[in-house]
Amino acid sequence: MNIRAIKKRAKQQLKGNWKVAILNLIIISVLTGIMSQAIFSVIGAGSFLSLPDMISTSTYETNVAVTLSPGIGLLTGLVSFLIGLLSGLLNVGYNWSILDMVDGAKLTVESMFQTFRKKRIWKILGLILVMNILIVLWSLLLIIPGIIKTYSYSQALNILKDDPDISIMDALDQSRQLMKGKKWKLFILQLSIYLWLVVPLIVFVVFLLGSLRSLNESSLNDGGLVWVFVLLFLGLLLYTIAISFYIRPYQTTAAQVFYRDLTDGPSQLNEESLNAANEEYAANEEYAANKVYDEEYEGDQLDESEF
Repeated sequence: MNIRAIKKRAKQQLKGNWKVAILNLIIISVLTGIMSQAIFSVIGAGSFLSLPDMISTSTYETNVAVTLSPGIGLLTGLVSFLIGLLSGLLNVGYNWSILDMVDGAKLTVESMFQTFRKKRIWKILGLILVMNILIVLWSLLLIIPGIIKTYSYSQALNILKDDPDISIMDALDQSRQLMKGKKWKLFILQLSIYLWLVVPLIVFVVFLLGSLRSLNESSLNDGGLVWVFVLLFLGLLLYTIAISFYIRPYQTTAAQVFYRDLTDGPSQLNEESLNAANEEYAANEEYAANKVYDEEYEGDQLDESEF
């Protein structure tokens, strides 16, 4: 299936499911925020934003602040790690619910939490950890190998969903085999969707860089151009937030259609292949209909045969 066909099928799959797909994104954002605040409150940090103030506030003595800084830094890192794992589970659940939708199931809020089942959660977390460690190690060589491995391992979690008994390393190996010669296609597919975000950003940056000299001109020191930049930035920000609720479900659905196309073969035959298949089927049916099976003749032949 080509990229255009994948995107077309993704839009078809999302018809009637947009509201739930967007609602699930909102739920992920809210739950992640609540979990972050709750964990930081439990450890006594208040919130993530308050940590710098706790370290630098004038109410603490210098020696105390120095003593507490490593501990607070360690807690911050640990909390961020835990939040990352929980967020990862939610995002994998979101992707799996979309895959279920592609397979014909109804998209629901409950399906997003399938990754929290006792039989799956530890293997999912293990796969996420191992996959990220490998990608980081490859990225230490150069950025490009890290990106390549990201695409090589991109189907491992979906493979785990289809085969819950598979080992972590086998899932990664199968993903690597599955993506041979397909990484560029997936990259182009994702890029064609993310252009909705990239193009407005590029236009804004070009406009900003091209107008920097104007900021130094005395005729524009009244702040008029600055307000133009502020309004453009706010407009870009609002556009980005709004379009993200369209892009994420669209991109995820297209990626899952891409995966199903890899595992099941082309989901939809092109017109020529479909016509050829129909002609072959019709020819076989005609041959079967015209074939006369003469039982009496066969019986005579068997009687006359010598063994």
